[in-house]
Amino acid sequence: MKDVGYFKELRHGYEDGISLHRVRGELSENLVSLAARYLRDGSVVAAAAGYAFDELDPNRPEIAPLSIQTDGDWSWPSDLPYYVEKYRVGLPEEFLKHAAAHGWRPPHLTPERLEEISEDI
Repeated sequence: MKDVGYFKELRHGYEDGISLHRVRGELSENLVSLAARYLRDGSVVAAAAGYAFDELDPNRPEIAPLSIQTDGDWSWPSDLPYYVEKYRVGLPEEFLKHAAAHGWRPPHLTPERLEEISEDI
C-alpha cells in the first residue's frame, strides 16, 4: 500500500513526511476538484476518535473526523481533500496518474478487501 498526504506537520503525519508548507499551491487548479472528489470518495478503512485540524491556519479550525481512506492501492488521511481544495497541496505524480486511470473515481472495495487492508495497516 502506498501512502499520500501524511504531512509531517499533522498529528497523524509521518516525521519524515513532506512538509505542507513545501507543497502548498503546487497542484494545478484544473486538478483540484478531480483530486479532491477522488480522495473524498475513497473507502474508509480505519476511523479514529477525534478530529483533524487545519495545521496551516493559526485558528486551527476543525476539518473533519479523522479516518484513513483507501482505493485499495493507496491510503490517505481524511483531511487530505480539505488541504487539496483549500491550499492546492501537491500530490505525487504517480498518485495523480493512478486516479486519472480510474476516471477520477476510486474503485468500490468489498468488505473482505477492506478487512485485508485494515489488517495490513
